[in-house]
Amino acid sequence: MKGTTGLVLLLSIAVLGCPLGAGAGEPQTKVHRLDAVVISATRTETPVFDTPQDVTVITSQEIMASPFERVEDIVRSVAGLYNFRHYGLQTNGIVSPIKMRGAGNNRVLFLVDGVPQNDNFNNAIAWVAWGHIPKETIKRIEVVRGPSSALYGSEGLGGVIHIITREPGETRRTTLRGEAGTGDTYSGSGFHSQTIKDLGVMVAGGYEESDGFYMTDTPAAYNIKRHRETGKILGKATYAITPSSKLALAALYYDHETGKGREYFYDELNLDQYWLNYSHTFDTIEIKGLLYLNRADKTAFQDTASNNYTTLLREEKMPSTTWGADLQSTLHLGSWSSLTLGTAFKKASWDYENDYGVSSRMAGAKGNQMVISPFANVDLKFLDDNLIVNLGGRFDVIETSDGGNWDTRASAGKPAYDNRYDTDREESFSPKIGIAFHPDQKTTLRASGGKGFRAPSLFELYKVHVRSGGKYYRMANPDLKPEEIWSYDIGAERYLTDTVLGKLTFYQAFAKDYIGDRLMGTGTISGGKTRYDYQLDNISEVDIHGIETELEWSPTRVVKLFANYTYNISKVAADENNADLEDNYLPQEPRHNAHFGIQYQNPGTINLNLLVNYYADIYYDNENTLETGDYWTMDIGVSRRFYDRFTLYVNGENIFDKEYPIAKSLSSGDTISPGAIVTAGVKFDF
Repeated sequence: MKGTTGLVLLLSIAVLGCPLGAGAGEPQTKVHRLDAVVISATRTETPVFDTPQDVTVITSQEIMASPFERVEDIVRSVAGLYNFRHYGLQTNGIVSPIKMRGAGNNRVLFLVDGVPQNDNFNNAIAWVAWGHIPKETIKRIEVVRGPSSALYGSEGLGGVIHIITREPGETRRTTLRGEAGTGDTYSGSGFHSQTIKDLGVMVAGGYEESDGFYMTDTPAAYNIKRHRETGKILGKATYAITPSSKLALAALYYDHETGKGREYFYDELNLDQYWLNYSHTFDTIEIKGLLYLNRADKTAFQDTASNNYTTLLREEKMPSTTWGADLQSTLHLGSWSSLTLGTAFKKASWDYENDYGVSSRMAGAKGNQMVISPFANVDLKFLDDNLIVNLGGRFDVIETSDGGNWDTRASAGKPAYDNRYDTDREESFSPKIGIAFHPDQKTTLRASGGKGFRAPSLFELYKVHVRSGGKYYRMANPDLKPEEIWSYDIGAERYLTDTVLGKLTFYQAFAKDYIGDRLMGTGTISGGKTRYDYQLDNISEVDIHGIETELEWSPTRVVKLFANYTYNISKVAADENNADLEDNYLPQEPRHNAHFGIQYQNPGTINLNLLVNYYADIYYDNENTLETGDYWTMDIGVSRRFYDRFTLYVNGENIFDKEYPIAKSLSSGDTISPGAIVTAGVKFDF
């Protein structure tokens, strides 16, 4: 019965602890966090209050209190962000679920300790394993809104989400955790951290399996639940060479099998990553170096519409390798100025092969990309450090080579083909400027502007993408040009009282050569079914503007309430090839996006995290023929610590069992939310 799950979870507060009134007598505490720092906004440590771009920092305490395990869900409530993927959607295909400030799919750069996760290593298939970093290893998550190509190059049109992992602690800590939930979901994980003299070690990992959920209104005979099976482990070792220099070596392994709702329609992924961070601090100079290797071996199993999707058609194998390096030095020219200079290098290789089993048919694609990028950033302080000016720029040279695609047999109404493409070279200069001004100690006025760009991925350039038994046929486009976006924002942040923080930001962006799906026409396939032909293409101009508002109140030391609202308009301003799309909204960009939350953190009694999400006015296609009105959900996490070692917890997602569309499609129908999801577990610290 709808609403029953929500009632049970709310009553669990009384089971695990005492009323929220506990702690009400605690003295008020200032939320004025002038000491909080962020590195992602300028590539150097900068107080959040001084950053020219709007930044949100999610602390380790907030991360662990969240009812979610995956980063994509932990950041769900941040102002300006929209995650269109429901927690129960075990896989997401070729689209990254996080959007920022209306900039569209695959336009938010995701970093882990400076290592890009959705560059062309992953963006070749436009996919990120957002759950591959164990939650216990995360120190903080930095969210920088607005174009960030001046610092990080391609992919950061909307902004940056940067995970900073923990350093091994001086005190040994070991944690074991077990969990079970709806959808026959079971998981276990472990964490260990300790330091011996100058050597620190941290390791964490876990395993999860779930029978999953149906995500369609009326499952057909061939539909099964969207199941998953995942495993991951992250190890990190640090060594203090001297008191002013440190090495950190990390290694990550992740694998999963995720079902998409039919027996022979699922993915397998093996992912391994390695990165080495080095830092050295002199009296006036800081040096940082990064070397990384990312490898992924993804296989997508595709069924056939014949025989009611009961046979395997092919295996799509997509191995990719990326390695890169990043070196920067920061010179502090007194207390009023700092200059950062550096260079980044990256090389990505991607292969795609269709394996049709006993058939002699051969189909696939391939390509390489290499990027070299010098960059600079300068911070200047005036008026007793109350006026901060930030200037920066980056020059990216991108060479794409060895591109091709082929298919030895005609299919889906299309002829066979064998294409090879010449080496292509693109260049992009991305400048930025930002100003932060403190008229008093409780206020920051901000203004920033700059350019973002995104080079088309190898997947977008070369892969012919066929789905739904040939009903969805997306052609490759090797002539795609890089996207560009020019953006600015102005805003204010003020502590209205010692316990109330308010923020208001207006942003506007102008994009050209925007990459999106273009419906080219229709045809027929076997059985007389309609085939929809698409091609990725550069839409001439896209205009974006919006307003972000935030309010945070900490009435006591243990209670925090927050609310934020984003009003966003993302429209096609001009399209030279299809005037009918002009003035249309971009798909899956809600016009209204709001979040409200209550956090109660009192380890002696109970921890509570309550989150309400609201979305309205969403289109699901470029033609704006598929839309939804509004919907809301509520999530909750409740935990209680016993005997200083045991923690019991219950988490609920969409606890009032709201049903709403996640995606709409002319070719494959609607994907709907699976309703309420509940998990419960126990954690043991020793």
